[in-house]
Amino acid sequence: MTDLTILIAVIALALWPIVFLISRILHERNKRAKPSGDTASAETEEVTEEMTTSALIMSILQQLGCQPEVNEENHISFKYQGDDFLVAAEDGLRLIIVWNPWWASISINNQALPYLKEIINAVNMNSLVTTVYALDEDEKTFGIHSKCHMLFAPEEEEPEKSFTDLLDSFFTTHNTIKENLKQLGNGMPDMEKKERVRIKGFAAYKDNSTELKGE
Repeated sequence: MTDLTILIAVIALALWPIVFLISRILHERNKRAKPSGDTASAETEEVTEEMTTSALIMSILQQLGCQPEVNEENHISFKYQGDDFLVAAEDGLRLIIVWNPWWASISINNQALPYLKEIINAVNMNSLVTTVYALDEDEKTFGIHSKCHMLFAPEEEEPEKSFTDLLDSFFTTHNTIKENLKQLGNGMPDMEKKERVRIKGFAAYKDNSTELKGE
């Protein structure tokens, strides 16, 4: 990853507390400005605000039919549109980290690998979702993983929509990377799903990745 990409990521993380503070102030103003007649809506909002961040995410995922689980690292794991996701959320903190591990992989001998690295770096410059590649020395492949930091608070107007929009943005990033790779004359095979092996860390999702191949 280039120094410029790292610098942008550091700046973005530094700005999150400021963004959260502003959004919190605006939210409190909106609450005071709302009419008192909508009692049912107000009660629902109060119940939502009393939920912890983790509990709210679990509730949203259950409504989506994702069957979330809490793994041994205390991360929320689930499948969404066939892909594996992990959410790191701490109660009392509004900043969550969403990982989409091993959504693709590529052999170290693939001639398209240098181009793929450049494509990923370019896409990261204009995407809320950051994509990284990591070498698996045992399998002689690079695993492709994506992640995103997000301010997620129960008191948001539509927390369900905010969270699903975030998940959908991962697939937008996937498609952008794949389309750029195709423009260089490289094909993309259909995803081959294998039996999931539950072991610690991202390696648990390695067998679920899509292999990227060049001509």
